[in-house]
Amino acid sequence: MIETTEAFGSDPKALKENLREQMKDLLGLVMDTVLRGGAVPVEPVLEWAEHMSRIVMEERDLLYHYEDLLRGDANLIAHSVNVCFLAMLTAKVLGYNRQRIQHVAVGSLLHDIGLFRPHDGTMVINHPQVGYELLRQSPGVSQPALRIVMQHHEQLDGRGFPHGTRGAELSEEAQICGLCSEFDYFMNDRLADKLPCGGIEYVMSKIDTSYSYAVVRGFLKAFVPYPVGTELRLTGGLHATVVELNKGHLARPIVRLNQFGTKFNLMEHPSFMVEAVV
Repeated sequence: MIETTEAFGSDPKALKENLREQMKDLLGLVMDTVLRGGAVPVEPVLEWAEHMSRIVMEERDLLYHYEDLLRGDANLIAHSVNVCFLAMLTAKVLGYNRQRIQHVAVGSLLHDIGLFRPHDGTMVINHPQVGYELLRQSPGVSQPALRIVMQHHEQLDGRGFPHGTRGAELSEEAQICGLCSEFDYFMNDRLADKLPCGGIEYVMSKIDTSYSYAVVRGFLKAFVPYPVGTELRLTGGLHATVVELNKGHLARPIVRLNQFGTKFNLMEHPSFMVEAVV
């Protein structure tokens, strides 16, 4: 059972940690059941989605930060938690009502369920179809959620898979999930350390080819790369603390230089870059 928001008072970090643990436990149950060849345990997923959608709608300050991303643990459960959280918050920014957020919650949490079964590398391209077939036999899974599972690797220009779905045939809910999935894979690339500003640039490069401008804009309002209080290392070895966000460009916040105690607006000094989160 998910804790109520009242249990965490005004501590959004503790709330997010609790919600992530609940999601991991739920995905573990789904994965174990599917691996044993059992029917997908849809009822607890639907119950969770109902509670989760209420929390997302009620909590005004519930945003996903760089420090919230589950990293260094490249498994399906960690990936699915990141994608689901980001997708629900993006849907909220886009004005989805509680029912639509529930659909996004179910579809994005289970978007990779087709990979929960044993497979080899040649089967990866078929996992959306496999996941769709697993879930469409389960009563209570909505058509929007099923489309997310089927279409989360499709792109607006038709270059995605498994069916090359394009344009208006690609649901917005599936675009939300697909974008969040690509972002998470980009940020968790083990071959290179990735900063949030790089992730934002990557997402923006997908506008109108892979995903609509509206979906990308919604995502960029739901994900805050450097929340207030984040410690940064800037060009030249300067250490700074984020004290205010620039709403027009969240990757270029206003900081206080630790060495000098002065405010420094990164929007006004484009030559200074964020080199690391410390």
